[in-house]
Amino acid sequence: MRWRLLAPVLGCWAVAVLLVGAQAGAQTQADRLYVSYGLSGGGSLEAGGVHVKERMALELRVPLPLLVVGRTYLLPSVGYETRWMGADVPALREDAVDRQYHRVQLGLTAVRPLAPRWLLVTGVTASTRTDFRSSFDLALDTSWVAFAMARYQFEDTPGLGLMFGVVALWPFDKLPVIPMLLLTYRQGPYVVEVGLPRLTLLRKLGDTVELGLVGALDMQVLRTRFAPELQALNASYLRETQVRVGPTVNVHLGRDLWLSSSVGVSLINDYALLDRERDSLNVRGLDMGPAPYGRVVLGWRPAPPQAKARGARPAP
Repeated sequence: MRWRLLAPVLGCWAVAVLLVGAQAGAQTQADRLYVSYGLSGGGSLEAGGVHVKERMALELRVPLPLLVVGRTYLLPSVGYETRWMGADVPALREDAVDRQYHRVQLGLTAVRPLAPRWLLVTGVTASTRTDFRSSFDLALDTSWVAFAMARYQFEDTPGLGLMFGVVALWPFDKLPVIPMLLLTYRQGPYVVEVGLPRLTLLRKLGDTVELGLVGALDMQVLRTRFAPELQALNASYLRETQVRVGPTVNVHLGRDLWLSSSVGVSLINDYALLDRERDSLNVRGLDMGPAPYGRVVLGWRPAPPQAKARGARPAP
């Protein structure tokens, strides 16, 4: 499973709410234009005395111009990520297992209002990754995600919504289809999102600052070259699993630009070796334990259309 690919799936409903003119106060930056830089601490593995180096990631996401077909909104997007990973392994030279991965992602999301309180969101995302050192294989290095989600807005509680549906992954290493459920509350200065793979709690202070708590599950499968000893085990992929939580501060820089920073703890940092069919080789001692992390995001978050209209209306 590639949980990182599911983040745009959960973020697209917020964009859909803006498109149909719903009101919103504080917002998350999911599925909008942003550039981010993240740093995760290293640590030691029990297996072979390996020390994992600090991991860095630089990510850019760009939503392309909106297309409208009847009552359906089409949201194309493109993304790029580069990630640095490495480890000090006894008996190997210092940079023998250091890698820089590059990922390019193309997506198309369709949003269609079905009823006054119902919204349908479907889409597909293709992502390809390479380290430019291993031979590239389109079938092995490309991932596909298709999703169908419905959002229901509760009538008695303004701002309270339920999003549910299914996500299909190909290729997959555990389940081909994953059920998704996300409870959201957006009213005035508050944003609450509880589900997988993300937790968001935000409180807006005035017009320029938001404080809160964020959490995320991040699982990635990376194909790369391995040392001869691991090749003998038939290892073809490395799976990295992280569970992060920490406080966040969002600052409005002017117009629709926001700067978000978060510093916290990555509670789970697990690794697993997989064979060519993505079955685990059950190698023990690949749990690194907790490590600090930090992330900075510069993003564009447009205000809802109604809010802009109200802001442009002359004072009585």
